[in-house]
Amino acid sequence: MKKSSWIVLGAGLAFGALVAHAFFSVQPVQVISSRLEHDSNGVYVTARLQNTGDRPRAFDMEVHYYDANGRPLGEDTIAVKRLDAGATADFSSPPHQIADVKDFSIYLNNGRNPYGN
Repeated sequence: MKKSSWIVLGAGLAFGALVAHAFFSVQPVQVISSRLEHDSNGVYVTARLQNTGDRPRAFDMEVHYYDANGRPLGEDTIAVKRLDAGATADFSSPPHQIADVKDFSIYLNNGRNPYGN
C-alpha cells in the first residue's frame, strides 16, 4: 500500500474511534438497574441511577407503562433535582392502579440539547 493510503486509513480509523467514544459517552446519567414492581398499592418502577459525569446533574426521569402488546397505558415524570458527580441513587415511580401493565421504559430527559431541540 502507498504511504498516502496508510495515512487515509489511519485518519479514518482515528475518526471512527472518536465517533464511537462520543457515542458511548454522551449520556452522563445511566440506568444501572430497573424493575417493574407489583404490590397492594399498585404497580410502579424502581430504578438505580448513576451520574457518570464530572458535575452534578438535574433531569427528569420519565417512566412509560405498556401492556403485553406494547400499547401505552400511562406515564410518570419524576424530577431529579440533583445527582452529584459519581453518585448512585435509587428512585421509584408513584404506585398506580393500572391493570395489565407488563412492560415499561425509562427515558432520562436532560433538557434541550445544544441545537435547541
